[in-house]
Amino acid sequence: MTSNSHDDMTSQWKSSKGFMFAAIGGAIGLGNIWRFPYELGQNGGAAFLIIYIAFVILICLPLIAADTYLGRYTKQGSMTLFGKIAKLEGKSRHWKYVGWFIASSSFILCSYYSVIAGTTAAYAYESIVGTLNNISTESAAALYKSYETSPIKLSLWHAIMMIATGVVLSKQINQGIEKLVSIVIPLFFVLLLFLIVFAAVVGDFLAGVKFLFEPDFSKISVELAISALGQAFFSIGVGMGVLSTLGAYLPKGTSIIRSSAIICFADTLVAILAGLCIFPLVFGFGMEADVGSALVFNTLTVAFGQMQYGSVVATAFFALLAIAGLTTLIALLEQLVSYLSITHEMSRKKAATIVCGAAFSVGMLAVLSTNILASVKIIGMNFADLFDWWIAQVGLPVGGMLTAIFVGWLIKKEHVISVLGSEEKYVFQIYFLIRYFCPVAILVTVLAQFIN
Repeated sequence: MTSNSHDDMTSQWKSSKGFMFAAIGGAIGLGNIWRFPYELGQNGGAAFLIIYIAFVILICLPLIAADTYLGRYTKQGSMTLFGKIAKLEGKSRHWKYVGWFIASSSFILCSYYSVIAGTTAAYAYESIVGTLNNISTESAAALYKSYETSPIKLSLWHAIMMIATGVVLSKQINQGIEKLVSIVIPLFFVLLLFLIVFAAVVGDFLAGVKFLFEPDFSKISVELAISALGQAFFSIGVGMGVLSTLGAYLPKGTSIIRSSAIICFADTLVAILAGLCIFPLVFGFGMEADVGSALVFNTLTVAFGQMQYGSVVATAFFALLAIAGLTTLIALLEQLVSYLSITHEMSRKKAATIVCGAAFSVGMLAVLSTNILASVKIIGMNFADLFDWWIAQVGLPVGGMLTAIFVGWLIKKEHVISVLGSEEKYVFQIYFLIRYFCPVAILVTVLAQFIN
């Protein structure tokens, strides 16, 4: 099977490091700093972490390798590669709809993810103007509420994030994304480590460590496993088409399995570091760990407000968090932009404008879900919660399961092993997980959710 057509992506990363930073940047973001701590807080701490890490190793790592394989092998994004491979393998043309399903999940995710990322950018602004100085726990909660209930504030910062995303996406892959992430990701790690030291000094570090690493196995349940799988997919970017799209630009000399392992390790490390930063502050300031999505905003703002030069640190943290969110938005929407620019021969600028404009429009449902449309409920959830539930519990796991079935059962084994690297360590174990374990494990977890 070969890949040579006018739909192929001809650009390449300048180095394997560029791909790694982009992939890590696509994975690291609000899923680690915003979503992981409150999911862990609501699901009992260490027990959730253990199940989460097991899913990362046994399911996410093989699926990242499968995703990247698809992109590098076909030199196409997720929207077209399923249909192309199915045609070359003599399989049903209906497999092309898997690519559309995955891309639609990414699009829905971006529409509300941008609203959250915009709020982090707004907090950087609030820090600059002094709002966070000496802020109390009650005032921090009130500040967050003032954004939730204001469609004007939320839509303004949502628009800013979408415009920034469109500007970067309008450039070629190695001019826009690669330059941005090579600067942002190292800075992000440095600042996160600094905040852990700060949390250890002013917070209850031992309580935070105990919560993270001392498991209470009585907390393990079907609901916990479902949440852990959803968080693993959400955080690392499995089932979103990100790695297949980024992998389309990947040079042949780069090890897919090694890259997949590094991405999983980096993403999980950041999630754990975020916990070491946030939970000592939660317990040190007498807060509750299970308050939900407002955890990061309510916790860190209080901590920053109590420290000397806290406004500087808060500005840097929330600004970098917003940029990390931006890199995720860019990675997710690249598949749609590349599809329009290559398949429909649009300029990248026009394609980025259309995609980001559409994502902004759908995202307005999430903006309005906590204020004007707060009374509108679908299966008991507002639009923002419904989007998040669908993506984490259905869209991403099903996309990952279909990817595993496609790579493991529709493509010849020798093709997969050859592209993954027949000389690579653990390549046959990875293939076994893709072919057998991943589809079954995901299917059982998703079905258990609905049966339960």
